[in-house]
Amino acid sequence: MSESCPGDKYKSGLVAPSECETIKEEIVRDKIVRLLLSEKGYQEGDLELDVPFSLVMGPETFSLKASILIQMGGKKVVLIKCGAGSIMARERAALSLARMFTDYQIPLTVVTNSEDATLLNTLNGETLECGLGAILEKGQLLDRLEGLSYVPLPEKRLKMEKQILSAFEALGMHGECH
Repeated sequence: MSESCPGDKYKSGLVAPSECETIKEEIVRDKIVRLLLSEKGYQEGDLELDVPFSLVMGPETFSLKASILIQMGGKKVVLIKCGAGSIMARERAALSLARMFTDYQIPLTVVTNSEDATLLNTLNGETLECGLGAILEKGQLLDRLEGLSYVPLPEKRLKMEKQILSAFEALGMHGECH
């Protein structure tokens, strides 16, 4: 790990991941999980953490993960991608992940660095809310459930979303320390 990596000072007390970005993501994810459980009304059973996703692009396989998935009524409703630094730089990759994660597009995507957040409509990429208030309280999410759509990603868009997500991964666009 590079000496310039700001995550180094947090390494003690955490399970030591192999990359700087993983450390940063764990710190942000832990803060957001605490927020969801203590202030936003969620229960542990509503959340899945560090859920793996394999993206196969030709001979390469990228091992990705959703930082947090929120489930309601047996459906994955919100994909939250956590990381330090700019959330705008992560929005497009997070949308691609939410569009391909399951057999339907997870309707809502949140990108957060624990100090700011953006709530996005996964189907059209529209920004719905900004700020930490964009991380919906459980009651707010329950109120929106009926209006959400669980549609599969059109086959003609699958290749494009795979290319976008693999490009972000291959180029190290997640702020890793080198």
